[in-house]
Amino acid sequence: MNSHEPILKLTILLVIILNVSACAHKKVRPKSPQVSILESYDIDQLLIYHEGLKLKPYMDGRNKLTIGAGRNLEDLGISKEEALLLLHNDIDRVRRELDKSLPWWRKLSDVRQKVLISMAFNLGMGRLLQFNRMLSALQDGDYTAAAEEMLSSVWARQVGTRAIELADMMENG
Repeated sequence: MNSHEPILKLTILLVIILNVSACAHKKVRPKSPQVSILESYDIDQLLIYHEGLKLKPYMDGRNKLTIGAGRNLEDLGISKEEALLLLHNDIDRVRRELDKSLPWWRKLSDVRQKVLISMAFNLGMGRLLQFNRMLSALQDGDYTAAAEEMLSSVWARQVGTRAIELADMMENG
């Protein structure tokens, strides 16, 4: 055994004791593997990890209506830009639904296409498809009859002026 070995072992032991003591004094905890992973996340990923990503409104822990990654709708609402983005996404969705359900609708004038988009947006595709006589008249090019069918519906009584304006656009567009 080398004469310096006991001193070396004692020195190593002393360094270990001092490090443990310093860590205890500073209350330094070793980094968990999960934290190392989280540090690599961009801020979007980190917030989604902690908040979750809910695509339908829910009540949060403070009983506030919330959506997305912790977006407090009651206190913050949405911006005009966010509202317009949602609107454009909804219009695109309605167009795809019309393409699927009424493949002939794209042959109509732009004005009449707008009428169908507005009605599908308001009613939902399922309820729009219940306007059998209106859709039949529209497909036959009888725009006056289509407008009359629109105005004689329960929907027209519910939406009032909107139905009158859309029926006029349908008939004359």
